[in-house]
Amino acid sequence: MLRDKRRDKRRDKSYFDEYVKYSIECLEEDVDDLKNDASFSVEVKMKISFGLVGDVVRLMHYRYCRGDNLVELKQHLDSALEYRQWQKHYADALLVKDQKSRIGWEEIREDYLENWLQWLAFAYCLDMEQDYYQQVFELIANQGLDALFDNIAFTMGDTKRELYSNVLFKKRFSKLYGVIEAKSEQRPKLMLAYLDAWYKLYGSPDSHLLNNDAYSGYWCWEAALVTKLYDIDDSSYIDHEYYPKDLVHWKRLAK
Repeated sequence: MLRDKRRDKRRDKSYFDEYVKYSIECLEEDVDDLKNDASFSVEVKMKISFGLVGDVVRLMHYRYCRGDNLVELKQHLDSALEYRQWQKHYADALLVKDQKSRIGWEEIREDYLENWLQWLAFAYCLDMEQDYYQQVFELIANQGLDALFDNIAFTMGDTKRELYSNVLFKKRFSKLYGVIEAKSEQRPKLMLAYLDAWYKLYGSPDSHLLNNDAYSGYWCWEAALVTKLYDIDDSSYIDHEYYPKDLVHWKRLAK
Protein backbone atom coordinates (compact mmCIF):
# COMPACT_ATOMS: atom_id res chain seq x y z
CA MET A 1 0.00 0.00 0.00
CA LEU A 2 1.30 3.43 -0.94
CA ARG A 3 2.10 5.74 1.95
CA ASP A 4 -0.29 8.67 2.32
CA LYS A 5 1.88 11.73 1.71
CA ARG A 6 -0.84 14.34 2.09
CA ARG A 7 0.13 17.28 4.25
CA ASP A 8 -3.50 18.35 4.47
CA LYS A 9 -5.68 15.59 5.92
CA ARG A 10 -9.02 17.42 5.67
CA ARG A 11 -9.56 16.05 2.16
CA ASP A 12 -8.38 12.90 0.40
CA LYS A 13 -5.68 12.77 -2.28
CA SER A 14 -8.14 12.59 -5.16
CA TYR A 15 -9.61 15.92 -4.03
CA PHE A 16 -6.24 17.66 -4.32
CA ASP A 17 -5.46 15.76 -7.53
CA GLU A 18 -8.45 17.49 -9.10
CA TYR A 19 -7.34 20.89 -7.78
CA VAL A 20 -3.83 20.42 -9.20
CA LYS A 21 -5.08 19.09 -12.54
CA TYR A 22 -7.55 21.93 -12.99
CA SER A 23 -4.96 24.56 -12.00
CA ILE A 24 -2.43 23.27 -14.51
CA GLU A 25 -5.03 23.15 -17.27
CA CYS A 26 -6.11 26.73 -16.57
CA LEU A 27 -2.53 27.97 -16.54
CA GLU A 28 -1.72 26.26 -19.82
CA GLU A 29 -4.87 27.63 -21.44
CA ASP A 30 -4.21 31.20 -20.28
CA VAL A 31 -0.57 31.08 -21.40
CA ASP A 32 -1.65 29.77 -24.80
CA ASP A 33 -4.27 32.50 -25.13
CA LEU A 34 -1.78 35.15 -24.12
CA LYS A 35 0.71 34.02 -26.73
CA ASN A 36 -1.66 33.26 -29.59
CA ASP A 37 -4.85 35.31 -29.32
CA ALA A 38 -4.21 38.41 -31.41
CA SER A 39 -7.47 40.02 -30.30
CA PHE A 40 -6.17 40.79 -26.79
CA SER A 41 -5.22 44.37 -26.06
CA VAL A 42 -2.04 45.21 -24.18
CA GLU A 43 -4.09 45.98 -21.08
CA VAL A 44 -5.84 42.61 -21.23
CA LYS A 45 -2.47 40.87 -21.59
CA MET A 46 -1.23 42.74 -18.53
CA LYS A 47 -4.23 41.55 -16.51
CA ILE A 48 -3.88 37.95 -17.70
CA SER A 49 -0.20 37.98 -16.72
CA PHE A 50 -1.15 39.29 -13.29
CA GLY A 51 -3.58 36.40 -12.91
CA LEU A 52 -0.96 33.87 -13.97
CA VAL A 53 1.31 34.88 -11.10
CA GLY A 54 -1.42 34.32 -8.53
CA ASP A 55 -2.50 31.08 -10.18
CA VAL A 56 0.96 29.53 -10.17
CA VAL A 57 1.49 30.50 -6.52
CA ARG A 58 -1.82 28.82 -5.66
CA LEU A 59 -0.71 25.74 -7.60
CA MET A 60 2.28 25.45 -5.26
CA HIS A 61 -0.15 25.67 -2.34
CA TYR A 62 -2.27 22.82 -3.74
CA ARG A 63 0.77 20.67 -4.44
CA TYR A 64 2.02 21.25 -0.91
CA CYS A 65 -1.36 20.08 0.44
CA ARG A 66 -1.19 16.97 -1.71
CA GLY A 67 2.24 16.03 -0.40
CA ASP A 68 4.32 16.55 -3.55
CA ASN A 69 8.09 16.62 -3.57
CA LEU A 70 8.91 20.24 -2.78
CA VAL A 71 11.95 20.35 -5.06
CA GLU A 72 9.52 19.98 -7.97
CA LEU A 73 7.96 23.32 -7.04
CA LYS A 74 11.04 25.24 -8.12
CA GLN A 75 9.81 25.07 -11.71
CA HIS A 76 6.71 26.96 -10.63
CA LEU A 77 8.82 29.61 -8.94
CA ASP A 78 10.63 30.16 -12.23
CA SER A 79 7.25 30.47 -13.94
CA ALA A 80 5.97 32.96 -11.36
CA LEU A 81 8.96 35.21 -12.01
CA GLU A 82 8.50 34.93 -15.77
CA TYR A 83 4.79 35.78 -15.58
CA ARG A 84 5.50 38.79 -13.38
CA GLN A 85 8.05 39.95 -15.95
CA TRP A 86 5.34 39.64 -18.60
CA GLN A 87 3.02 41.73 -16.48
CA LYS A 88 5.59 44.53 -16.29
CA HIS A 89 6.36 44.26 -19.99
CA TYR A 90 2.73 44.78 -20.93
CA ALA A 91 2.24 47.50 -18.31
CA ASP A 92 5.24 49.39 -19.66
CA ALA A 93 3.82 49.02 -23.18
CA LEU A 94 0.58 50.81 -22.30
CA LEU A 95 0.08 54.17 -23.93
CA VAL A 96 0.90 57.16 -21.74
CA LYS A 97 -2.77 58.01 -21.38
CA ASP A 98 -3.47 54.44 -20.19
CA GLN A 99 -0.61 54.11 -17.70
CA LYS A 100 -2.92 54.82 -14.77
CA SER A 101 -4.71 51.53 -15.45
CA ARG A 102 -1.69 49.61 -14.20
CA ILE A 103 -1.88 51.10 -10.71
CA GLY A 104 -4.59 48.81 -9.38
CA TRP A 105 -2.63 45.76 -10.54
CA GLU A 106 0.67 46.81 -8.99
CA GLU A 107 0.21 48.91 -5.87
CA ILE A 108 0.18 47.13 -2.53
CA ARG A 109 -3.10 45.79 -1.14
CA GLU A 110 -3.75 43.36 1.68
CA ASP A 111 -4.56 40.43 -0.60
CA TYR A 112 -1.60 41.23 -2.85
CA LEU A 113 0.71 41.28 0.17
CA GLU A 114 -0.56 37.87 1.27
CA ASN A 115 0.20 36.53 -2.20
CA TRP A 116 3.67 38.11 -2.28
CA LEU A 117 4.56 36.66 1.12
CA GLN A 118 3.46 33.21 -0.03
CA TRP A 119 5.57 33.54 -3.17
CA LEU A 120 8.57 34.65 -1.10
CA ALA A 121 8.01 31.85 1.43
CA PHE A 122 8.37 29.21 -1.26
CA ALA A 123 11.27 31.04 -2.91
CA TYR A 124 13.28 31.56 0.28
CA CYS A 125 12.59 28.21 1.89
CA LEU A 126 13.48 26.41 -1.37
CA ASP A 127 16.71 28.39 -1.71
CA MET A 128 16.08 30.19 -5.00
CA GLU A 129 19.08 32.44 -4.23
CA GLN A 130 19.75 36.15 -4.14
CA ASP A 131 19.47 37.00 -7.82
CA TYR A 132 15.96 35.53 -7.87
CA TYR A 133 14.87 37.42 -4.75
CA GLN A 134 16.20 40.70 -6.09
CA GLN A 135 14.36 40.30 -9.38
CA VAL A 136 11.13 39.66 -7.45
CA PHE A 137 11.59 42.77 -5.31
CA GLU A 138 12.39 44.96 -8.30
CA LEU A 139 9.25 43.73 -10.06
CA ILE A 140 6.98 44.09 -7.04
CA ALA A 141 8.46 47.48 -6.04
CA ASN A 142 6.20 49.28 -3.48
CA GLN A 143 9.22 50.35 -1.44
CA GLY A 144 8.70 52.49 1.62
CA LEU A 145 5.00 51.76 1.98
CA ASP A 146 4.75 48.94 4.54
CA ALA A 147 7.12 48.21 7.41
CA LEU A 148 6.53 44.45 7.31
CA PHE A 149 7.27 44.00 3.63
CA ASP A 150 10.16 46.46 3.67
CA ASN A 151 11.80 44.70 6.63
CA ILE A 152 11.43 41.27 5.02
CA ALA A 153 12.79 42.53 1.70
CA PHE A 154 15.74 44.24 3.41
CA THR A 155 16.58 41.09 5.38
CA MET A 156 16.41 39.05 2.17
CA GLY A 157 19.09 41.26 0.68
CA ASP A 158 17.28 44.27 -0.81
CA THR A 159 19.48 46.53 1.31
CA LYS A 160 19.03 49.68 -0.79
CA ARG A 161 15.31 49.62 -0.14
CA GLU A 162 13.59 52.56 1.52
CA LEU A 163 12.18 51.35 4.85
CA TYR A 164 8.81 52.51 6.16
CA SER A 165 8.14 52.65 9.89
CA ASN A 166 4.45 51.62 10.04
CA VAL A 167 2.51 48.50 9.18
CA LEU A 168 0.06 49.33 6.42
CA PHE A 169 -2.44 46.59 7.21
CA LYS A 170 -2.39 46.73 10.98
CA LYS A 171 -5.30 44.42 11.80
CA ARG A 172 -3.97 41.67 9.57
CA PHE A 173 -0.22 41.89 10.08
CA SER A 174 0.67 43.80 13.27
CA LYS A 175 1.17 40.57 15.23
CA LEU A 176 3.54 39.22 12.59
CA TYR A 177 5.50 42.46 12.51
CA GLY A 178 5.74 42.18 16.29
CA VAL A 179 7.58 38.89 15.82
CA ILE A 180 10.16 40.57 13.62
CA GLU A 181 10.59 43.54 15.94
CA ALA A 182 11.01 41.41 19.07
CA LYS A 183 14.24 40.15 20.57
CA SER A 184 15.29 36.75 19.26
CA GLU A 185 14.40 34.93 22.48
CA GLN A 186 10.86 36.32 22.40
CA ARG A 187 10.13 35.43 18.79
CA PRO A 188 9.06 31.77 19.22
CA LYS A 189 6.37 32.70 21.74
CA LEU A 190 5.12 35.56 19.58
CA MET A 191 5.06 33.41 16.46
CA LEU A 192 3.01 30.79 18.28
CA ALA A 193 0.57 33.53 19.28
CA TYR A 194 0.39 34.69 15.67
CA LEU A 195 -0.33 31.17 14.44
CA ASP A 196 -3.05 30.80 17.06
CA ALA A 197 -4.63 34.03 15.85
CA TRP A 198 -3.99 33.43 12.15
CA TYR A 199 -7.23 31.71 11.17
CA LYS A 200 -9.34 34.57 12.49
CA LEU A 201 -7.00 37.17 11.01
CA TYR A 202 -7.25 35.38 7.68
CA GLY A 203 -11.00 35.80 7.79
CA SER A 204 -12.20 32.50 9.28
CA PRO A 205 -13.25 31.10 5.88
CA ASP A 206 -14.66 27.82 7.32
CA SER A 207 -14.58 26.34 3.80
CA HIS A 208 -13.63 22.93 5.26
CA LEU A 209 -17.14 22.72 6.72
CA LEU A 210 -18.81 22.95 3.32
CA ASN A 211 -19.75 19.84 1.38
CA ASN A 212 -18.34 21.10 -1.92
CA ASP A 213 -15.00 21.94 -3.53
CA ALA A 214 -14.58 25.33 -1.83
CA TYR A 215 -11.87 24.11 0.54
CA SER A 216 -8.30 24.57 -0.67
CA GLY A 217 -6.23 24.21 2.50
CA TYR A 218 -5.15 26.44 5.37
CA TRP A 219 -1.45 27.30 5.61
CA CYS A 220 0.20 30.32 7.16
CA TRP A 221 2.93 30.79 4.57
CA GLU A 222 4.24 34.00 6.08
CA ALA A 223 5.06 32.08 9.27
CA ALA A 224 7.31 29.79 7.24
CA LEU A 225 9.03 32.76 5.60
CA VAL A 226 9.63 34.69 8.81
CA THR A 227 10.73 31.59 10.72
CA LYS A 228 13.31 30.67 8.11
CA LEU A 229 14.44 34.20 7.33
CA TYR A 230 14.93 35.28 10.95
CA ASP A 231 16.22 31.89 12.09
CA ILE A 232 13.51 31.39 14.72
CA ASP A 233 13.44 28.24 16.84
CA ASP A 234 10.14 26.67 15.79
CA SER A 235 10.17 23.73 18.21
CA SER A 236 7.26 25.20 20.21
CA TYR A 237 4.98 25.46 17.17
CA ILE A 238 6.39 22.98 14.67
CA ASP A 239 3.24 20.85 14.83
CA HIS A 240 0.78 23.73 14.69
CA GLU A 241 -2.00 22.90 12.25
CA TYR A 242 -1.42 26.03 10.15
CA TYR A 243 2.39 25.96 10.12
CA PRO A 244 3.88 24.50 6.90
CA LYS A 245 6.80 22.84 8.63
CA ASP A 246 7.75 20.66 5.68
CA LEU A 247 8.54 23.77 3.63
CA VAL A 248 10.78 25.20 6.34
CA HIS A 249 12.59 21.90 6.93
CA TRP A 250 12.47 20.38 3.45
CA LYS A 251 16.24 19.81 3.25
CA ARG A 252 16.30 17.78 6.44
CA LEU A 253 13.21 15.82 5.47
CA ALA A 254 14.63 15.07 2.02
CA LYS A 255 17.64 13.24 3.45
